[in-house]
Amino acid sequence: MTKQSLIDLPTEIIYSIFQYLHKEHVIYSFFELTNDFSFIVEYFLRRKFQLIKTNDNTIFQYCLYKIIPIIGFNLSHLSIGHPYRLSTYIQSIKTYCPYLKVLNIHCYSKEDDIRLYIAEFLHYQLISLILIFNNQIIGEHISHRLLNKSGEEQFQKFSIPSSSLVLNLSSMNDLSLLKQYSQSSYLPDGFYMIECLSTEGWLIDSKDDLCVMSNKLLRESIFLIKQSFLEYEFFTQHTRCPWTVLKCYESEEHWIPSSILSTRRKQSNQLCKRFTLEKIDNYNLFYIRPCYSRAKRLQVLGKRIVVSLGENDKTVNHRFKFHRVA
Repeated sequence: MTKQSLIDLPTEIIYSIFQYLHKEHVIYSFFELTNDFSFIVEYFLRRKFQLIKTNDNTIFQYCLYKIIPIIGFNLSHLSIGHPYRLSTYIQSIKTYCPYLKVLNIHCYSKEDDIRLYIAEFLHYQLISLILIFNNQIIGEHISHRLLNKSGEEQFQKFSIPSSSLVLNLSSMNDLSLLKQYSQSSYLPDGFYMIECLSTEGWLIDSKDDLCVMSNKLLRESIFLIKQSFLEYEFFTQHTRCPWTVLKCYESEEHWIPSSILSTRRKQSNQLCKRFTLEKIDNYNLFYIRPCYSRAKRLQVLGKRIVVSLGENDKTVNHRFKFHRVA
């Protein structure tokens, strides 16, 4: 009786065997067996490859650094991510997968800020963005706002060439961060003077803390602004003290004093030192909002800047103009 090996089996039977195996295992076991098997495996993938939840690091590394460079140009659908960090695989995708239609990322936000994925994957040619949590589509209004942002300056680079992006979130906190990200606008890092439109005065760091004055005091009216994932920190130029407000979730009559914008507070877990900027027009006019849940925008109240006292915050008291000086 003639002996036969796996290599001698009809292609249809080989494909039937493959159906019972994970694709990454098929690749690792058979791709380099013979030239014919390389062709059979590539055809079996049918331009789609899932490389998620692969706990065997040897197989993952083999697929990422050996196989993706070979088959990546033919892939139209790629799933990748958890339990591996974004930095592990992003360069391979950028280099070897230029014709993806769908990029499905299982985010590892325990290690990577979820906004890093948007910063890397959002681009001006993206058509569809889907957010998924526990196998359910969520945050469609947030996806829509993020897609609208893709035309802004910082997303003009063609980063990850896919027309559809699916982000599988690992927690609902990821969605909260993406909501803040979607609402904030881009402002380059640098030194700025900030004009309060309602009073035509300037924000000053005086001996009585931050206040609004009509005269420009050159050193005291210049603030350093630093951006990270469209959240901003403000520092006085001469003292490098940060702007802060106290997080507060109580009713309005109890929280007016703590809502005052300050640079004099001691370190505390209740301090909020990050803000989002909501652009009003093309003249560097912005609303400023603290980065904590349900926070209202900043507004001018007398000579002070406070977190808004009410819901009607679309008034001139809430508008600030940023003048870049360096």
